[in-house]
Order: sequence, then C-alpha cells, then structure tokens
Amino acid sequence: MRRKLIINWHQKHGELGFAAEQGVVDPREVNECGKGWSYVTFFPSGTKHETVLFDVDGLDRVAHEHGYFLPLDILMRHNKIVVTARSATPDRTAQLYALYLALKEFEKRFNHSGDFPQHGFYGKLGGFFDRPEKGRVLVIYSTSDDALMEIDESLDEMLPAMRLKGFDFEKKFSNGLSDIPRLLQGYDDPGYRKTGAQYYRITDPNRFEKLLEQARVDLTRYLFVQP
Repeated sequence: MRRKLIINWHQKHGELGFAAEQGVVDPREVNECGKGWSYVTFFPSGTKHETVLFDVDGLDRVAHEHGYFLPLDILMRHNKIVVTARSATPDRTAQLYALYLALKEFEKRFNHSGDFPQHGFYGKLGGFFDRPEKGRVLVIYSTSDDALMEIDESLDEMLPAMRLKGFDFEKKFSNGLSDIPRLLQGYDDPGYRKTGAQYYRITDPNRFEKLLEQARVDLTRYLFVQP
C-alpha cells in the first residue's frame, strides 16, 4: 500500500503551497510567506488518527492520577526528530521550501508501506521565531521510537544526497513533549536523575494545562485524507 504525503498548509504559507503545486524546484524562487506551522501526515490511506497521534487526554489523566507528577516512563516514550534547514542567505521562506523538497524526496523514496513499514510519520513544518539565521524546522513524530530510529537512519542517508545548492540540513533528537519537560522539577538536573527518581513534579499546573490545550488544537490540524 502506498503512502501519500498530505500537507495542511498554514494560511500564511500560501506561497509555499502554490509553489508546491507548480512544481518549483529552486527554493529561492518562492515568494515570501509569513510565519506559522503547516501540518504534515505520511501514512497509508485509511490510517486512523487515534492510532498515531499523541494521546493528550491520556497524559492529562496520568498527571491528575498522580497529583501532578509525571512518571519517567511516559516522558521517555515520546521523542521527535527536528530537521533544520539553513541557507547562506537567511531567507525563511526559501528554508521552508527546502524542507518541503526534503519531504517530497522522502515520499518518493519511502512511499511503499510494504517495503518500508516503519516510515510513516506526522509532523509540522515552519516556526514562529524571528531570527531567520536560526533556520526553519521540520518536526517529525512517529508511532514508536523504533520507527523514529528507522526514519532517522533514512534521513542520514537521504539529506546529504539531496545536494540542494545553498542549503544545509541539520538533524537532532528531542523530547516530543516540547515545553513540558521545562515544567518538571529536576528533569534537567543530572543529580536529581541519579537519585533514581521515577516521578517528576509539574511545577506550574496551570501552564501544563494550557500546553495540553494547545496540543489538542494542534492535533485537529493533521489531515489523514487528501482535501
């Protein structure tokens, strides 16, 4: 079964979507667009979103059950790959389109789910930060860490081979819960972790709830059927 790349373009990314429809191959030829996130899915037709997307309600339930403490095993379960595109000229639109071209190359290579069963993912493309020299990012989530490692290895092979003149890609692993680790007492403290602690206290429950609400809104923007 074939996978199809589906992108729900942010309203300020219209120029990217138009360039994609026209088949533009040089990112520097794309008209400037605004900041925001466009949402990407790459799964076979018929995939049910609840079998793939992050269980926000489950995380909320666990936090309440433990008095606003989170168990370490949940935190270690969720990771993401962050691909950053940078260019000699800090043009955020061109950087974003370079990431789109990387997505299309990934689709071309790994669209057959029978040959590459672990290569389905969902994620988002863009960024809100103001400094274009930081580059623009593609954030990739998958169904498990094993699948994420398969994707990571494929990106290691694919990205250098693209040879997109004037653009470089960097890649790293990160915790998939984004800002939540910053709200956990001792989570970034090696000394605290050496104590063998299995639970981390949420220092700001109100901020935690707001982050979960933002995540719920985020999840509604992933498309599993081509509009």
